[in-house]
Amino acid sequence: MDCIDPHLSVGKFFICLLLVLFQASNATSQSCSFESPVQFQENNSVGDVVTTISVTPGETIAITNANVPFGINGNQLIATEVLDREETQTYALGIRCTLEGGSISKTIVVIVQDVNDNKPIFEKDLYQEKVEELSKIDSSVGEFPATDLDGPVLYYTLTSESEPDAFKLRSQSTPEILVNRPLDYDKVKEVQLILRAQDTPLTSPPEGPSFTATTTIMISITDTDNRPPWFEPCTRHTINEVVICQNPGYTGRINLNEQETGVLPLKPGPLYAVDGDFGIKEEITYYIIAGNEDGLFQINPNSGNITMLRPTDVVKEIALTVLAAQTKNTHQLATTTVTISVQVKSLHAPEFQKTQYEALITSVGSMAMDLTNKDQPLQIIATDEDYIGAGGINPNITYSIEGSSDFAIIGGYLFLTKDLPQSSVSLQVVATDTSNDETATAALRVELTLGLSTTTLPQSTTDSMTTTAIEKSTSDSETTKEIMPTSDSTLSTDTIFTTRPTEGVSTASTSQHLGPSGEFGIVDMAALGATLGVLLFLCVLVIGLLVYRMRKGNAAWKKIQEASMFRSSVSKSKA
Repeated sequence: MDCIDPHLSVGKFFICLLLVLFQASNATSQSCSFESPVQFQENNSVGDVVTTISVTPGETIAITNANVPFGINGNQLIATEVLDREETQTYALGIRCTLEGGSISKTIVVIVQDVNDNKPIFEKDLYQEKVEELSKIDSSVGEFPATDLDGPVLYYTLTSESEPDAFKLRSQSTPEILVNRPLDYDKVKEVQLILRAQDTPLTSPPEGPSFTATTTIMISITDTDNRPPWFEPCTRHTINEVVICQNPGYTGRINLNEQETGVLPLKPGPLYAVDGDFGIKEEITYYIIAGNEDGLFQINPNSGNITMLRPTDVVKEIALTVLAAQTKNTHQLATTTVTISVQVKSLHAPEFQKTQYEALITSVGSMAMDLTNKDQPLQIIATDEDYIGAGGINPNITYSIEGSSDFAIIGGYLFLTKDLPQSSVSLQVVATDTSNDETATAALRVELTLGLSTTTLPQSTTDSMTTTAIEKSTSDSETTKEIMPTSDSTLSTDTIFTTRPTEGVSTASTSQHLGPSGEFGIVDMAALGATLGVLLFLCVLVIGLLVYRMRKGNAAWKKIQEASMFRSSVSKSKA
């Protein structure tokens, strides 16, 4: 039928229109078809098939988009480049299907699927943060996230070799670092943390590729002002994780009626205090708050040095209370005591009786004998002319061996305290006046000879030491005795010399009574005991005689009483 005829009736026109629509519908039903959208993984190979397009025989297809990484191979849509989801996630491709001169356009959507091919990345390789000491648990240090082009979800772990439990993460997926326990600046000043990010869950092995990244977080612990000043030197004590520093105080000496020039010397050292918070090091100010009522001293508020303003005319001890406070935070303060002894000035230093002493020692614990007179123990004495009224014996003098702990001086007598080989030892003995620290020195040479017997070291100051004779005495030998007392204030020594003319050998017996002079010896104690025994016996005898006489007197009185009663009864009967 010719539908273009100008004389076509209306009925014929509608019939022609229906035929055209039917032919178009039939052509559409036979044109190309495909699935849309299409999923296609990134990192593909060139030529990989994206999808297959269904066509009828003789039908052709073409891509209408320009500059797209796709092409047509027959009825297949293929990738002509390697796709990267991080660059383009979706493509909308125009497809023209042509059949027998007719064509139709369609759109196919290609969605690029992600493949885990990127590592997490931290913004910095090293983070530096500060945290105050003793911060509360769960206090936030900061958040340190990593990024991953493949996806927003990452999983974190936190480790530390030095302080493994000091910090923690809020959760595995939240990289916020929190304080896990309080930290002390004196114990920990810096903590190194390693933060690790992973793009797959931590609980199970990943099914596909897994990538990680790490960063370092250096956390500096800062000091807080939570401690008062500490007077030095001091002994530290920890009580319930609180550190205190105990100072024993200071001591000094001044001479009567003399003003000390310059800084007053103190023991164990100069008076000074430091901020107990070493990370802050606040300046300290000093004050004398008690004990200076007479105005004898003043203290430098910045250095703590004490100086005299005028002399004192009274022998006594002066106890000063010194306060040290932080210059800015005056609520942080501490006190100590400075004890100053006023004494009479020493005019003479100690002086040894000899410039060199020579001793003989045979074993550990034995008393040294005088090498120049082997029958007598060596006595080391230093005198002080300030004590001339006491025979030069200064009770404040102590003795020591310089640079050696193998010997000890007890009451002026030398003892060996450690087993040493046979040899000759040169030492120096020091006498120290503890009241003013004046000293004197003398040389000491000790001959260590094994095998001989000498007086042994006492176990206590009341023990008795006896020197054994070198040879045994015989019953028919004649002896002469000479007793030589010593003048030592702590050891009383009697040396008895025994001579045997028949053998021409001299022996010595030395009895040492350790302790203050004036104590009784064994013989004296025995004599005292015997005397007390005799007196006790006499007392018992007298008491016995008195009892006997009392009993006898009671019997006579009884007889008199009976006679009196008899006379009374007779008188009554006569009446």
